[in-house]
Amino acid sequence: LLLDAPTDLPQSLTLPGTVVMDPNAGGTVQSLYAGRLEPGPSGLPLPGQTVAAGEVLAYVVAARSPQERAAQAAELAELRAAQTLARQQLARLRTLSDTVPRKRIEAAESTLASLTDRIAALEAGAAAREPLRAPIGGVIASGGVLAGQVIEAGQTLWTVVDPGRLVIEALAYEPALATRIAGATLVLGRVAVPLTYVGAARTLRAQALPLSLRAQAPALAALALGQPVEI
Repeated sequence: LLLDAPTDLPQSLTLPGTVVMDPNAGGTVQSLYAGRLEPGPSGLPLPGQTVAAGEVLAYVVAARSPQERAAQAAELAELRAAQTLARQQLARLRTLSDTVPRKRIEAAESTLASLTDRIAALEAGAAAREPLRAPIGGVIASGGVLAGQVIEAGQTLWTVVDPGRLVIEALAYEPALATRIAGATLVLGRVAVPLTYVGAARTLRAQALPLSLRAQAPALAALALGQPVEI
């Protein structure tokens, strides 16, 4: 009679999971302030379109009330009048350079330069557009805006994701399971994609403990954010 020696074998479990964005390989495009949306150099991007990191997707022209525009126009008018007077005073002082101390001429030159810089800054601010850039290179996962649309500050316009770098969030209804994970695999058709266990959250969600697993594989490009999977 032959008996096999006792052997420890791993326990296999199937857990439900969801495809979520890797915060290091995805991001959102948002405006810092409210305004009107204008297309970028290549037009507004569409979902599924590939974009490069730093690519300008659109511009936002800041929204200003009539009172703000009037106040800025009045300030510009005052500065231009002061600039004209400063230029005339500097011209007079230069004609009297033989009798006027050099420091007075230099002070007049500094005043004129300061007024010129302030006018240029105000004019640039009035016509400035905020460029909205892609935070990473990847694919537009979601978003739909129109040219000329008025947006709010902090509004999410597009979500950009690297489809080859995604995170799988699994739910363990037995919290103690998180301390016994030796490995995990995501099955996509006939392809088994190995996953790297990142860790477990410390807050239950719907009586389950979220587990984070990361994978980097071309096969993940076929997955969509929010797609249910089995681990």
